[in-house]
Amino acid sequence: MTSPVKESKSHKAVRMAIIRIENGRPNVISKERKISVSSVAEEADVTRNTINRDCPDLHTRIQGLMNKDVREQLKRKQLELNKFKERNKDLRDEVEELKTMLSRIQSKNATLMQENDRLNAQKAKPHNVVTLM
Repeated sequence: MTSPVKESKSHKAVRMAIIRIENGRPNVISKERKISVSSVAEEADVTRNTINRDCPDLHTRIQGLMNKDVREQLKRKQLELNKFKERNKDLRDEVEELKTMLSRIQSKNATLMQENDRLNAQKAKPHNVVTLM
């Protein structure tokens, strides 16, 4: 049976730093800071080059976590965009409905104005009185 390979000190520090950042409890960096090779290196007190050179598996893990954050942000933005598109469609429909209503009201108003002009013209004539006997 083979003995397990002993994990190097820097590898363990990087692994633990990733876990702390994922859990939102970093010791060195700000909790608001996003996961990146730089933030993990700073948290683990190693250089970025150490992570790139000595911990390729953890570097890949960090890249995956970074991509996950980007995908989640993209998904949130897409949902927000879809809401705005739906709202925009609703508002455009409302504008069309209001334009139709305005057109009908303008037509009705023009008809009433013509009727009013006709009645005013009829009223102005001197022979509009009918005598009753």
